[in-house]
Amino acid sequence: MRYVACLFVALCIPASIIHAQDKPKFSPAQQEVLEAHNARIAAGEKRDYATYSRLVADECIYSDDDGILDTNPKVHILELWKLPLAYDHGVNSRDYVIHVYGNTAVLNYRLTLHEQFTDADIISEQRYTETYIRQNGSWLLVAKHWTNLPVNFHKPVAVDTSVYKDYVGQYEWRPLDDVETISVKDGKLRTDFGEHLDEEYFPLGAETFFVKNDLGSVTFVRDAQGHVTGYTYHRWDGQEIHAKKIK
Repeated sequence: MRYVACLFVALCIPASIIHAQDKPKFSPAQQEVLEAHNARIAAGEKRDYATYSRLVADECIYSDDDGILDTNPKVHILELWKLPLAYDHGVNSRDYVIHVYGNTAVLNYRLTLHEQFTDADIISEQRYTETYIRQNGSWLLVAKHWTNLPVNFHKPVAVDTSVYKDYVGQYEWRPLDDVETISVKDGKLRTDFGEHLDEEYFPLGAETFFVKNDLGSVTFVRDAQGHVTGYTYHRWDGQEIHAKKIK
């Protein structure tokens, strides 16, 4: 994702969205950290540099989902604030977790990001981690990282589900890894790695499938006699993992 857009969103998520959802009960110290977070977001929305600058350390570190590092976002914020808020906006901020360790605190939360490109609304699920220190009685942001969560927006296609029975069995990635069990339930192909990792495989074709919470896909492989011998897992970055059918 483009760095400017992501940094813009990270700095300028509307405060009304932050306050709009239910949050767990926090201790007084945790609530102070959350209030500092909300005040910084509100300052970004209002383009209030004086307040923003007071809440962010001079050498604050930002790192984004592309691994790009910004060691002084306060220098760049005014340029970023020239972009309209409508370009990128976060909704449904949720899952707040705040840990306080004396004069240091860590805040983590999730939100849904919308980016507008001509007629396309690009949606990303993101998780943010912020680190604060208490300085002169106030909480100061010293580091922030955000990353995209793996949500697959591919659309499944219609296929002849009679081939699903060929894929049923157990698959191994590595000898010491958990064995994957593939089955057919109610006409749907399912994958189960155990530990509540039972999910549906959605078809991209007769032999290629994906799950909703992973950006990769799997393509089943057959031998010369037409028997399924395993599958190739295609990572989102082009790398591949070859799983062997063992039963």
